[in-house]
Amino acid sequence: MTATIVNNQLILDYLENQFGTAQITIRGTSKGLFIEDTFTITVNQVTKGILITGTSGNDNLVGADGNDTLQGLAGNDTLNGGLGSDSLEGGNGNDVYYVDNVNDVIIDSAGTDTVIAPFSYTLAAGLENLTLTGNGNLNGTGNTFNNTIIGNNGNNYLLGDAGNDKLDGKAGVDTLDGGAGNDTYTIDNVNDVIIDSAGTDTVSASISYTLADNLENLTLTGSTAINGTGNNGNNVITGNSGANLLSGLDGNDSLNGGNGNDTLLGGNGDDTLIGGTGNDSLTGGSGRDFFRYNSRTEGIDTITDFNVLDDTILVSRSGFSGGLTVGTLLNTQFTTGTSATTSAHRFIYNASNGQLWYDIDGTGTTAASQIATLSPTLALTASNFVVF
Repeated sequence: MTATIVNNQLILDYLENQFGTAQITIRGTSKGLFIEDTFTITVNQVTKGILITGTSGNDNLVGADGNDTLQGLAGNDTLNGGLGSDSLEGGNGNDVYYVDNVNDVIIDSAGTDTVIAPFSYTLAAGLENLTLTGNGNLNGTGNTFNNTIIGNNGNNYLLGDAGNDKLDGKAGVDTLDGGAGNDTYTIDNVNDVIIDSAGTDTVSASISYTLADNLENLTLTGSTAINGTGNNGNNVITGNSGANLLSGLDGNDSLNGGNGNDTLLGGNGDDTLIGGTGNDSLTGGSGRDFFRYNSRTEGIDTITDFNVLDDTILVSRSGFSGGLTVGTLLNTQFTTGTSATTSAHRFIYNASNGQLWYDIDGTGTTAASQIATLSPTLALTASNFVVF
């Protein structure tokens, strides 16, 4: 260390990497007399920031303890400044930024980028996705883009703001606020809260779930036998691979059981019920209901309340084959009895036991398949079938 006095100011010049506490004595003399004073000064270690520049490829850039500048350039880069207040610039590509200091700065205007943060964070313009880490009760806030925001193990508040956002609180009791747009919420705790009043929104739930007001669609995930319940709106409810109970309640709902032996209750309104694979129980409820079949081999469903005056059976032309044409089923392709009596017959309704069969060729060359059981003695006709 060197010391100089300029314009009555003491200037201390430390060498690089010098730090610690120094004792300084200043003595002034005049005409044989002197006066002195002693004081101490502490200089903390300062780690010089570094500049790290990537390539046109996919780089993994990691800074040191100082205030570093990381530039990813092209490619899908991962930037981690380490300690210090860092400047992270991904450049082109879909980049991932690790921030560990509230003063870290991200510069990005291209690609679909992700920020990983151990503290509450708000996405700046040009950033799309946010993942919170650790166990703290943190907040994550989006922007006007279509954001994906993922919480941590704590009780998170996630705000999507504008855009069509995806919010997943993960573990903990989370509050998910999609804001404007058509948002998707992932729910795994019965105490999770959804705040939404705009757009057409979807809840993806691994637990039994009932849609609150202002939520439109529900998709059950996993393989556990759980239940999905709608509201007064027009809901789309989709089951998982387990045995689900799906209830539409009011509104014109679409219920899809997926895999498993499911129970579908349309409720009020003009509902569409799709049993999916498995032997399902389908109840349309009041209104003009549609029972949809995508394949002749999905299982044998029980339609509990088919009304020949109001209800319709929808069948897929490609899923059933056998020469079906789009539109109302031809009269020649329907018959009542126990089997086809002409090569044109495709759907056979046994009025004595309610069984509904499909014969792909009407000749018996390929065995007929039972697709449903309806109430017996219905006045069922070809007009109750529509091919799509």
